[in-house]
Amino acid sequence: MPILKCDVVSCVHNAERCCCKGAILVEGDSAKDVEDTFCASFYEKAEDSFRNVYESPNYSLQIDCEAENCVYNEDCECQADSVGICGGKRCDCAEDTACATFKCR
Repeated sequence: MPILKCDVVSCVHNAERCCCKGAILVEGDSAKDVEDTFCASFYEKAEDSFRNVYESPNYSLQIDCEAENCVYNEDCECQADSVGICGGKRCDCAEDTACATFKCR
């Protein structure tokens, strides 16, 4: 499983720049570059929300991928050694995120 570094700190699943989910989904079925992809597992952290204390950061996890044009996509699973999820300073929807590791075939 890939090592995941997530810079989207406005996501409720983000802790210590890692994801607390067991798996994520990257979408972008017709992606030609990084900006055409996004983390469909993103969920915005509300001002008054808190992180589930029972969840801990996963440093490697399953990444399901619908970006068919990516060189790392094999049978809808990411095969890269490491993956970066990025976004703007204040992401408030999944489409504000991107898979920084995407590389077009």
